[in-house]
Amino acid sequence: MNPTARAKFISEEISANYRIPPPPTVGTRIAGNSAVTFTHFRKMAPGRGLSRAADRDPGFIFNVPMISARYPIVSINGRSQSVVQDPGKIYLFDRTDRTRVSLETVHDSICIMLPQDSIEFFARDKGLGSIPGLRARDFGQPDAVLYHLALATLPALKTPREATAAFVEYLAIALHEHVIHAYAGVPLRTRKSTGLAPWQLKRVRDFVEQNLSRDLSIAELSADCQLSCSHFARAFQASLGMTPHQWIIKRRLERAKALMSRSDATLAEVAAACGFSDQSHLGRHFLRHFGTTPARWRLNA
Repeated sequence: MNPTARAKFISEEISANYRIPPPPTVGTRIAGNSAVTFTHFRKMAPGRGLSRAADRDPGFIFNVPMISARYPIVSINGRSQSVVQDPGKIYLFDRTDRTRVSLETVHDSICIMLPQDSIEFFARDKGLGSIPGLRARDFGQPDAVLYHLALATLPALKTPREATAAFVEYLAIALHEHVIHAYAGVPLRTRKSTGLAPWQLKRVRDFVEQNLSRDLSIAELSADCQLSCSHFARAFQASLGMTPHQWIIKRRLERAKALMSRSDATLAEVAAACGFSDQSHLGRHFLRHFGTTPARWRLNA
C-alpha cells in the first residue's frame, strides 16, 4: 500500500472506530514496504461506550497528547484501567493488541503509526541487529523529543496539500532515529557524517533544478546518490548545513524571485512553476524568509 493510500486507510479506520469525521493524516515510506503515518486525532465532543478495536497488524502507535485527557476506560486485551494522558508524555500501544477506549473523553493528540517492518528495515540499514519490538518504561513516558517532533507535524496536518514529501520524510527519519534508541534500547551513535561526495552533490543540484516545479522527495534524491534515506539526509545536512526540505524551499524561493524580476508571470503562475501548492503557499514561505510579501517585493525589485 503506497503512503497516500495508507494515510487514507488509517484516517478512515480512526473515523470508523471513534465515530468522528476522517482526521487529517499524512504518510510516507522511508524504510521497508509499509508507510509511517501522522494523524491529528481530535475528538471534541463526548460520545458513549467504547471505541471499536482496530484491525491488528505488526506495528506500534505513539499517542502524543496536545491537551490533558482522562479516559475512564482503556482496555488492552480485555484488561481495563483508568488513564489520564498529559502533554509531554508518550503513550505507546502495540497494534497487535486489541485496544478499546472510552468514547466519552474529549481529546486532541498526534497519533503516529509506525509499522514493525519499517523499524526492522531501518535498523538493518544502519547495521544494527534485529529489533523485535518497542517498549516504554511507563505507560505515559516523558519524551520531549517525540513531543516536539509531533508538534512539528501540525502545519503539515493543518494543510496536508502543502505537506511536501521531503518534509514528511525528514520527520519520519527523525522518528526512526529516536525510537530505536528510546524504545528499543539501541545505544545512540554519534558518528559524524562525512557529507556527500562531489558527484553526489552535483547530481542532487542538477536533479532539483530540473524538477523544482514538482514535489521532490528524499527517497528519489537518495536513490540517485545510491544511499538510503537516512544516510542521505545526514550526509546532505553535513554538506549544506540544512535539511533537504529546507534547501528545496530555499531554491524554490530563489527561483520565484528570479521569475518575478524577469517575467510578467502572475504570482499563481510563479508559485506553480516553483513547486508551491498555490499562491498563498508561496506567500507564507516568502514572508517567513524575507519579511515581505511577493507582491511588495516585486514592486521594489
